[in-house]
Amino acid sequence: AVTTSQFDKTNDATLANITGLSVNLVTGKTYHFRAVLFVDADATGGHKYAVSGTATASAIKYQVNSISNTTNLNVINSRQTALGGSAGQAGATTIYIEIIGVIVCNGTGTLTIQFAQNVATPATTSSVLTQSSLEAQEI
Repeated sequence: AVTTSQFDKTNDATLANITGLSVNLVTGKTYHFRAVLFVDADATGGHKYAVSGTATASAIKYQVNSISNTTNLNVINSRQTALGGSAGQAGATTIYIEIIGVIVCNGTGTLTIQFAQNVATPATTSSVLTQSSLEAQEI
């Protein structure tokens, strides 16, 4: 799945599904998934991510890594072990995000990547840019 339009969050720290970044999973299967996101964030509002969806997991583990293109610093390094677990940061403005994980699916549904500002900040926008992607492969 690939984003074809920019996904904006303005003064909004509530996680929401990124339009276009959803894949279908089937009960009884194990999947490796990888999301690559290109993000422009407000320095104060920041950026926040989670893996969610309508599928249920008997087990899930994923890593959220975020690198500032300006400083080359890793600004988020977070392991999550539940659907909806989130990680965020404020300060970096031009960012590369990679989310990699494995899910054991025990309920058919979707797997989606979510995004929000880390802190709702009036008159500011943080955006997931086009050409961001999500893939899942049965293993």
